[in-house]
Amino acid sequence: MVVKNEQDQEHSKVSVRIADFQVELEGTHSNVKTLMSKELFDFIKGLQETIKQMQIPSQTEITSELAGEDETVPPLGRPGTTSEALSMLFKTEWGRKPRQLSEVMKALEANGLYYKKAVVAKVLVDLIKKKELRRIGNKGSFEYVAA
Repeated sequence: MVVKNEQDQEHSKVSVRIADFQVELEGTHSNVKTLMSKELFDFIKGLQETIKQMQIPSQTEITSELAGEDETVPPLGRPGTTSEALSMLFKTEWGRKPRQLSEVMKALEANGLYYKKAVVAKVLVDLIKKKELRRIGNKGSFEYVAA
């Protein structure tokens, strides 16, 4: 068995984030070094130009086309936990109207927050127990509203 030099056995990973886009290169040290040639930098420059040309809506311009109705979804920033995200969401004007779980999921996704439905449902129940939210309706058609 022929063993190549140690650099070829080392594992390397490089991540480049530009706005909401991230490019990751991963492999042996020599492979990543080869990928980081001038071609990569040309690719990144092209990506930066493309992003500049795109009209990305600000968080305040996110409308409920994403949320399912004709109203603005409140911006949440970057909450640390699912509970924090839901608390922030229901403390806004948006949260004063009864919302189905599907509407809550869409509002979170409109803010770039992707949680599993079961996790969101559990956190909603926790917020009900803390008396931050009220649940209206019957099983299968519950709606949630700020308390």
